[in-house]
Amino acid sequence: MKKNRDNEQLPLAGTEEGEILSRLSERVDRAVTTIQELRRERDSLKSRLEEAESRLRESDNASSRATELEEDCDRYKRERGEIRNRIESILSNLESLDS
Repeated sequence: MKKNRDNEQLPLAGTEEGEILSRLSERVDRAVTTIQELRRERDSLKSRLEEAESRLRESDNASSRATELEEDCDRYKRERGEIRNRIESILSNLESLDS
């Protein structure tokens, strides 16, 4: 049998409807708490992601710089070899003058 709500207004406390509203309120409170926790976690993860991306960019820059330094080192070794050959050639020419 369906109650006519217009004619019969019962207080909610202690009734089945009151219990339903109480459980609903508890669920809403838990949902709000969960949402707040998830937002904090999301913000923390965003921050960690930004830090990781920054470190990755720094690492990429360091890697590029290391490659440049390796290329410079190779070039300096080649130039040093060329200078050594020139000096040996000059010394050889000077020795031939002494003879």
